[in-house]
Amino acid sequence: MEIKGIGNVEIVFYVGTHKVSAFAGQILKDGPRILSYQEIFQPEGFENGFVVNMEAAVSTLDIFVNQLLPQRGNREVTAYVVLGNSKLHGHHFASSQYYETPRSITTHEVKSIVEQTRSVATLPLTEFVLQVFPESFLVNDMADIHNPLGLEANRLGVGLKIFTMDFQEFKNVSRAFETADITVKGFFPRMLTVSEAVLTEQEKEEGVVLIDIADTMTELVLWKNGRLTRTKNVEKAGRTLTDKIAREWEIELHDAQKLKERFATLEPEADFGDELIPLVQRNGKTNQQIRRQDFQDKFTAASQEWLGAIFAEVDALAQEEKMMYPHYVFTGGGTAFNGFMEFVTHKFQREARMGVSRKLEAANEVLVDPSLTPALGMYRWLSAQQVNYEKLTAPKNVLEKTLASAKGWFYSYF
Repeated sequence: MEIKGIGNVEIVFYVGTHKVSAFAGQILKDGPRILSYQEIFQPEGFENGFVVNMEAAVSTLDIFVNQLLPQRGNREVTAYVVLGNSKLHGHHFASSQYYETPRSITTHEVKSIVEQTRSVATLPLTEFVLQVFPESFLVNDMADIHNPLGLEANRLGVGLKIFTMDFQEFKNVSRAFETADITVKGFFPRMLTVSEAVLTEQEKEEGVVLIDIADTMTELVLWKNGRLTRTKNVEKAGRTLTDKIAREWEIELHDAQKLKERFATLEPEADFGDELIPLVQRNGKTNQQIRRQDFQDKFTAASQEWLGAIFAEVDALAQEEKMMYPHYVFTGGGTAFNGFMEFVTHKFQREARMGVSRKLEAANEVLVDPSLTPALGMYRWLSAQQVNYEKLTAPKNVLEKTLASAKGWFYSYF
């Protein structure tokens, strides 16, 4: 899409568990640049990353389009969509092809082995394929080849990472964008784009556990030897602490959320003396007050139990993958507490870092917000990984296209 005055623009939507965001940005030679963004918390028509009311969901999407592109007129709106919900899955499948005589690997062979592997993948019939990407190739007896083009081979194999989502839930999300007259160029899982936003190539090679804490789920993403090896959804998420507060003081969930957002902190040695805080407020009036120090002590204890349960899942998954000394990277809106990383280091003796978006141009408040990494990672993917994937599968010039077409015809009939 091209908008007068700012050139080519890519629109990215993020449909998360408690908010929907929309971004306008450019893919430039020196990296992506974010021009503007909008977000709506607890959006009408969406709940936990799913569409629950079609008409309301379409109205929400219309609001974003009108805010981001006020002068679009009748021009087509295209966008990429990042999805964050509990019905996303990552699968790994592999297969090989053998050639009677050595063959120089071209984009035709790469495309052929990718299509073959996808066709034999035994995926549940209830899941819809969002994206398929080759993790690495096998050329003869050489494994972990990232780019096989130009190599001579009697055997070519590929390991595919296939990302899926529950079909019915995806169908509803897809229909909402279609009804809103937004042409979607690709649906991407949060686990993929967040990794692209916050992880370094060195971390992916040496082994890293990305702990992405959203509102209703925590997603564990393991990378090893430069490949995404495992993903797992954990129910212990940001809402776990909100539920704990609601039960402890017998208040409604939305009141507990407000209390957490305004007063919860994980700063070490926080001392609030006799300060009082409102437990519930209605029409600007306080119905009940409690000592902030009592709230803080119970919140700290609950947070330690909560993170302890998450680390237990992390350790079990890392052990299964034989990752002895992984890096730990936290991100997601559920980490947005003052003192969070200091708390992790002090209570669990883990060397970890906060994952924020890197290698793109945006306002500082956008870059440091861990809840925005899914959408920002989409821009990183478009500027780097998407280009690499297209190089593997798309002929580069007229001659290659002609040869690829001829090969396709020859191998189909002979």
